[in-house]
Amino acid sequence: MNENSSVTAAVPRPLEVVQTARESRVWVYAAAAIYAVLVSLTILRHEPWADEAQAWLLGRDASLSALWTHLLHYEGSPGLWQTLLHVLVRLNFPYGAYNFVSGLAGFIGAWLFLRYAPVPLAIRLLVPFSYFVCYQYAVIARSYALVAPLLFGVAVIYRQAVKKPGLLTILLCLIAGISVHGVILAGCIWVTVAGRAFLMRDHLPAAQRRRWLLATLVFGLVIILFMLSAWPAKDVAFAPGRGMANVTFSRFVYVAKYLLSEAFTGEWITSLIVVALSLPFLFEGGGALVFVPVTAALWVFGVVVYSKEWHYGIALLVWLFAIWISASRKKLTRPVLVALAAVLVVQCYWTVAAVAYDWRNAYSGSAAAARYIRDSRVSGIYAAGYSCTALQPYFQENLYSNFNKGAPIAYWDWSKRNTANPEVDVTSIFSARHRDVVLVGYRFDSEKAFWSRQLSLLGYERTRHFEGNLFWQHHTLEHEAFDLYRRSGDATTVTAESSLDLGDADSDAQILLGVYGVEQRAWRWTAKRFSMVLRTPSGSRTLGATLALKLYLSDSLIKKTGPMTLAVDVEGYPLAGQTFTAPGQYIFSAEVPAEALKLDLVAVNFAFDKAVTGLNGDGRELASVVSSIALETK
Repeated sequence: MNENSSVTAAVPRPLEVVQTARESRVWVYAAAAIYAVLVSLTILRHEPWADEAQAWLLGRDASLSALWTHLLHYEGSPGLWQTLLHVLVRLNFPYGAYNFVSGLAGFIGAWLFLRYAPVPLAIRLLVPFSYFVCYQYAVIARSYALVAPLLFGVAVIYRQAVKKPGLLTILLCLIAGISVHGVILAGCIWVTVAGRAFLMRDHLPAAQRRRWLLATLVFGLVIILFMLSAWPAKDVAFAPGRGMANVTFSRFVYVAKYLLSEAFTGEWITSLIVVALSLPFLFEGGGALVFVPVTAALWVFGVVVYSKEWHYGIALLVWLFAIWISASRKKLTRPVLVALAAVLVVQCYWTVAAVAYDWRNAYSGSAAAARYIRDSRVSGIYAAGYSCTALQPYFQENLYSNFNKGAPIAYWDWSKRNTANPEVDVTSIFSARHRDVVLVGYRFDSEKAFWSRQLSLLGYERTRHFEGNLFWQHHTLEHEAFDLYRRSGDATTVTAESSLDLGDADSDAQILLGVYGVEQRAWRWTAKRFSMVLRTPSGSRTLGATLALKLYLSDSLIKKTGPMTLAVDVEGYPLAGQTFTAPGQYIFSAEVPAEALKLDLVAVNFAFDKAVTGLNGDGRELASVVSSIALETK
């Protein structure tokens, strides 16, 4: 027996096998080199956007203690990525090289798949150039760049993972530190491997059982610490729509379609087909034990908490991981190969489109805006919107007078205390009238139009525009553009009225927040909170004025809400409120003191204590119907 084994071991492999192995290595090395060059060149053309900048600023301006005990509660994520950046900044790593950190992570993930994945060579050569591996999680510097190298690292050791609890625990703890999605992913993989270890416990040496017990304690403790650090603070302003109160069946359907389409082929039906083609193989090979629960958990998380397009690339990576670990036990079937080929062809096309766009166009207008501000030595800037965060890393400290109360720290504050956040206090733009320069960052044309109207009312004109667009797969997702406004004159030169017929579309120019479009040329619905701008009437600065709002509360609304109380203020001065107990038409009236009317234009803010969503099938938040508003001198 031993002799036969020796003879067999001494027999050289056939020449064609050796040549095939050498050719395979050549292709692998060539693909790795092309990947490195392509990603590096794209990074050199890429302008980081606000989310990339925010993580860098947290790493630069926050202590690790403040980060882990306070700030992560507002980021909604564990802080592995920001901690890594904190270390790099302390080592004098420049912002200009920032995206090479994610590029290196992407390269490691691509190399692990090229070198170790038990799939045909053609598939191995295509995966590194798929959209998420080559662009979204490599060129774009965000924490998700760490998913592929760590997840594929787990795949490399997966078959031997029961014997390597220490290494497995380290990799899964790192995955959990990436994001809440990473916690979900790490937890599901841990359950599958620890479950195997538990079933095999009687066959494991005592020392290995002790290692598993220690690994379980460490993993559990790390997950608890990560979740505690990322648990949302009570006053967090991020993702205000999260929670069970907003969960509906239609949202479950929408997020399911969204997840499938964005992760795989861009269209939910074909994505469902390719996943269905792979499922029998994944169940036979064991990969479904990870893929199915992770995808389901991502789906539920997207429904209940928050979802964005880039989150769902994790589902694609988990699918590749599941195919990898299944292929280490079972031969790939033709349906799986068809599914892989279909997905990778689409994804590689997305990579080509995204890289081509990033080479030719500005992904963010932040770099150009920062250059202009530095060269022109513009100072004392009032910034409107989170997008303005994207400029901050180009300067040594806070650029804006209204960020963090003018303190040197430059990261964005996601608490409800942040008056620079229009979603928290849109009327804060009126503070801009005390500044000579305003920078507006916007994502949508509607935001651009809104700021243009309001700043025109305040006597500003746009002097510079810096174009930028976030590119997603094969199309522009949203803007990251900036407009620079300078004071051009006094607000009194601009047309604004003391009274508004809200059935007239022209009244749009004086609406700040929470008042919907005109209906039947006569009235508008409002949200729970709504605000408008009114001109201060003549003589009111000494005599005061009377505010009158004509509103209507429907029977179906009051039946759902019960009594409703309306609170009102003018420029922060509270007025006498009113409680409405029955449906009907009302004229809310309140006296406005003269000290609230010292400016030419004032913001009038209304807030009901209750509102209804889904009234008569209407998905908007509804609180009242309004038809006119007036501010008249006593």
